[in-house]
Amino acid sequence: MKWTGHVMVLVWLVAGVLSVWAQGLLICGRCGREAQPGATVCRHCQAALPQPKVDAAPTEPDAPKEPDAATGVGRMAGGLVETSVRQAREAEAKQPELALAYYQNALALMRLVPSGTFPASAGETILAGNARTLQVLQRGAVPCRHCGGSGRYQLDLSKVDRRKGVKAVEGLPCAACKGAGTVPGFREVSKVKMLILQGRSEFERRQMVAGEVKVGRVLVPPALERLLTNRQRALIMTGMPLPCRDCQMSGRKLCTACRGSGWKTCDYTGCDNGALQEPRTTGTRKEKRLNEDEVKKCPRCEGLGEIPCAICKGSGGVVCSKCDGSGLAPRCTRCSGTGLMPCRTCKGTGDVKGAPCPDCKGETMMLCPSCRGEGALSR
Repeated sequence: MKWTGHVMVLVWLVAGVLSVWAQGLLICGRCGREAQPGATVCRHCQAALPQPKVDAAPTEPDAPKEPDAATGVGRMAGGLVETSVRQAREAEAKQPELALAYYQNALALMRLVPSGTFPASAGETILAGNARTLQVLQRGAVPCRHCGGSGRYQLDLSKVDRRKGVKAVEGLPCAACKGAGTVPGFREVSKVKMLILQGRSEFERRQMVAGEVKVGRVLVPPALERLLTNRQRALIMTGMPLPCRDCQMSGRKLCTACRGSGWKTCDYTGCDNGALQEPRTTGTRKEKRLNEDEVKKCPRCEGLGEIPCAICKGSGGVVCSKCDGSGLAPRCTRCSGTGLMPCRTCKGTGDVKGAPCPDCKGETMMLCPSCRGEGALSR
């Protein structure tokens, strides 16, 4: 009975210590005396003291972070790049001039897309599509010079009788073009320029009907246009350089030596429209028959009467002297092609009298007034 009483007293002491500890007071569990706040051992019996219970401060859930403007612009630009590339691939087979415009728009918008959004090969794919469509526009089917585009075999009349010239034979295909009437070659420079302009006009018409607006030559939705800073505007505008006024991005101009035909009159001695007249000889006596000449095909022009132009190598075009073949307008010398200049109002500081500059909105930079942010002068 005495042992049970001791147990009850001990339990009562422990419960009291725990209740006091729960209230933040330090009571020694061995001697029952109160300790100083912050102490770790009892000053009376040197026993270790229990530490007061400290309620952890309630943690509030983190507020959802709003994406900054640059992230939103990059996400929208990435979606537009995917759409432009898809539309370019759909149009490439039948309308390469339209596909070229879509590829160019995608190249410009790629400058706003954060790195890592697309695989590393995405940019190379767009560049390859741009170069491929431009090459398709420059090269194409041109009329065969051997048959004049008829696709029929041209009979050399000198092999039949004494007449000069050639005659188209029905039912036999031309040996050069296999009856197609055309052969691969360079299109006329004027036609290439016209195709590029037509594709550009069709692209702008489609995108504007869809509600997009122009930022230089780049077409973007109004929602993206409102978010663009001056730096971002210049970035995409310089990403779609202005074309050369003379060649319209083809990099070639009309050959003046052959007037764009790619051919010149054969200059072989005695060649008359592809035929040569020589004295007819017989046997070993080599006597000339009276009033009879032998007609042969010119060995240089093969009876065509024309030879490829030595200046343009038969292409009808030469490297554009204005852009040195780049197809691009000259770079703006005022902004060095960046499209940006320090703001003239705030002198590049971004503020006026302690407030954001009203002209550059605190960005410190403004679009170049000479090229309007496009980085080139073509107009």
